[in-house]
This record gives sequence, structure tokens and C-alpha cells, in this order.
Amino acid sequence: MPAQSNRFPKSHRLHLKKEIEDLFASGKQIRKYPVNVIYGFYPGSEVPVKMAVSVPKKIIKLAVDRNRIKRQLREVYRLNCHEVFNYFGTRKINLHVMFIYTGKVSPDYAVLESKIILILQRLVKEHETDAV
Repeated sequence: MPAQSNRFPKSHRLHLKKEIEDLFASGKQIRKYPVNVIYGFYPGSEVPVKMAVSVPKKIIKLAVDRNRIKRQLREVYRLNCHEVFNYFGTRKINLHVMFIYTGKVSPDYAVLESKIILILQRLVKEHETDAV
């Protein structure tokens, strides 16, 4: 088995306006405070999972704090996404997912990590139940 790469290249980022609009129009939602997730399953292509992060300006006023939370969310995802990548990669399914931070204050890294891990596990379970 090849060594797992902890990279997060641009090809793994959900950044096209059309993809994001489709996700908000037809996606499902998971809520694990302080993170909401909107996700959707699509026919496969070269990248099995694409991810985006949002921290609303209305909730977190300072750009410095918003950017820090976004960096933390991306880092937690990057370190814990291997199981999800393997699952959807072998099934030739695309998962588009957007993490939206909804807390009022800057979170601890450990809190974000535990919530993101729970969300990633639930995404796999959701696909398994949808496929049956």
C-alpha cells in the first residue's frame, strides 16, 4: 500500500461557482455544532472528494479570526480525509462538501477535530444508506 499523502492541492478544492451553486441547490445538510456541512454525491471524475470552507462575516467580524478558523478547518480535514478519499475513490463517486463554521467564538483545535472526524464518518454512512 502506498504511503498516504497529506497534501491538499487545488484540484481537491471546491471552488467553481457552478459546483457550489449546485451543492447549495441540491445538497443535504449535517449539523454538528459549531460546524454545518452541506454535501452532495455526484457521478465520478478524477477527484473523489472536493471540499470548501466558509466562515460568515456576520458571525465572526474580524478577518484575522475568520482566516484562522478556515486554516484550522482545512488542516483538520487534510489530516483526517484519507478514509473518505479511499471509500469514494474505490466506488467512483464524487463527494462535494462545504464546511460552514457557525460558532460565535474561535474554537479549540481539538473541538474542531472531533467534530470533523464525526462528520467524515457520517458522510460515509450516509452514502452507504443511500446506496442500499
